[in-house]
Amino acid sequence: MKNKEYVSLGQIEGAISPHSRQLNRALDARKEALDYVNNPAELAAYIGGALETMGLREEWAITKELFPAVMVHFVYFKGDSEFPNNLRVFYSGDRLKLISGDDLATITIACATHMLRYVRESNPDKRLPEVCYRV
Repeated sequence: MKNKEYVSLGQIEGAISPHSRQLNRALDARKEALDYVNNPAELAAYIGGALETMGLREEWAITKELFPAVMVHFVYFKGDSEFPNNLRVFYSGDRLKLISGDDLATITIACATHMLRYVRESNPDKRLPEVCYRV
């Protein structure tokens, strides 16, 4: 795979991917809290990633190296009156084929959970979505 080819977990594992469903459920539970991110660059630094532009009209995107030559890309789209907010995850890297879908899903969910810690710590005086208080 070329380094700039972005794929989803479903594309990696195939159409019937239990890990993709697991990942999507976890991200759906966490995406509401990401409306409280005021400084995406600080969030990127907090999780050990870098703020990037994916060119998808996203609010922000963060890239983090999970394993050597294996990157995860968190792409956040802010909601409006027509569409709800959304958090999408893509992967890239020359060694992506060497990592199991289970490992990718587990580490990606752990990173998304760590994002909730940032939201909680950076908004101490606000009432946040309940998921922020479970981490």
